[in-house]
Amino acid sequence: MTTRAKNHIHKPITKMNLHTQLSTTNDLEPTTVTKALLDPKWRQAMSEEYDALVKNGTWELVPPNSTQNIVGCKWIFRIKRNSDGSIDRFKARLVAKGFHQRPGVDYLDTFSPVIKPTTVRVVLSLAVSRGWSLCQLDVNNAFLQGHLSEHVYMQQPPGFVDQDHPSYVCKLHKAIYGLKQAPRAWYHELRTFLLHSGFKNSHADTSLFVLSLTGM
Repeated sequence: MTTRAKNHIHKPITKMNLHTQLSTTNDLEPTTVTKALLDPKWRQAMSEEYDALVKNGTWELVPPNSTQNIVGCKWIFRIKRNSDGSIDRFKARLVAKGFHQRPGVDYLDTFSPVIKPTTVRVVLSLAVSRGWSLCQLDVNNAFLQGHLSEHVYMQQPPGFVDQDHPSYVCKLHKAIYGLKQAPRAWYHELRTFLLHSGFKNSHADTSLFVLSLTGM
């Protein structure tokens, strides 16, 4: 049998590489809020996420009561890298613990829109055959744009508890990542905007919207 070893082909052992060891040690993603708050880079990322949520009007602080189902939340930390492996930015995201939700109490219908592969192939075929240009749009914090129709109460974010009202809870006005109804709320927000802008929703694929420019 001909093997790579017999042909003198050897894969370097990365765990023995000093550069890899230093890189991995210095760029670890924190596993707890306490560790993250000790690092200025992650503390800045958490502050930016928290400020964006507050500016977006995601919640208001209200006193708790026995009838509320309080949903927990946690911080997720990720290092975003460039194509060459270098660090692009440090990302901290606040995520609700959706498994604390109760059906019929703080969520009703759930729906996660997924476009059909056939729709993608049809759109690409039309673009190629007719010489259309294709554009892609990425919506920052898309799920945070959806408004909630249910009453959802969440704990205050760890590390950002209001010192004047430490026992208060967050009454959510807009969806947040992790909620069971978050994808549905975002889809409803997007669909409403597109329909008001003149688009028509496809009956074959709910993720497809078509705008006819005939007569415009």
